[in-house]
Amino acid sequence: MEENNFFKLVWRFNGLLIAVAGMLAIALLLFAAYQIFKDVTRDHNTHNIVNIEKSAEVEESWRLGHVTHLSGHKALMIPLHSDQNFDRGYFSKSSNSTRNYLFINTETNSNEWLFDHTNYLIESTEQLRMGDYNSKDPVLAILYSLVKLDSNSDNRLTPGDLTTVAISRPDGSGYKEILTDVAQVLGSTLLSENELFIIYQMNGKSLSSTLKLNSFELANTKELPKVGI
Repeated sequence: MEENNFFKLVWRFNGLLIAVAGMLAIALLLFAAYQIFKDVTRDHNTHNIVNIEKSAEVEESWRLGHVTHLSGHKALMIPLHSDQNFDRGYFSKSSNSTRNYLFINTETNSNEWLFDHTNYLIESTEQLRMGDYNSKDPVLAILYSLVKLDSNSDNRLTPGDLTTVAISRPDGSGYKEILTDVAQVLGSTLLSENELFIIYQMNGKSLSSTLKLNSFELANTKELPKVGI
């Protein structure tokens, strides 16, 4: 009799453990489901994406960004940012990106936009000047990386599309596109006040070129050797 009572206690204890384990498993599953639901339904914020899908319901707003003084020049450079909001029913998504630049001459108080439209995604800009990042030397030119076309047909302008590399004078004038259909810009460095050395990938090739800053012309373009060749 005592042995039967012992086994009954063991069975009851095991049953209790199984019940507790089951309740914990259900609680963990409910918590995981809640976290997934919260992640799916929350606002998704992205950067450097321009939605060009014609059928999408997109709310777009515009704002000017941080003012940058161009060292050695009486000019200010101000980015124009767009904020796009997409409603997908069960979640919303927002994206901010740079679409244009305003240049202001502080001496004459005249101003001019880099483009007369906002059709492009401007991935990045670089103020070209001698010295390191903290250099106070005059800006020689401004280098731009921008996306003009949806090359991968996903109804977005993103860094995953082919890039156009362009350049302008420090006040935004003389804008010129020097490279198109670039897969990736690997890097660039100033050789002198008149020469920029740039390395990039295009059409399945890795290339290097020298850009003349007085004429904005490319010279001495060469293909980089492939591995093991």
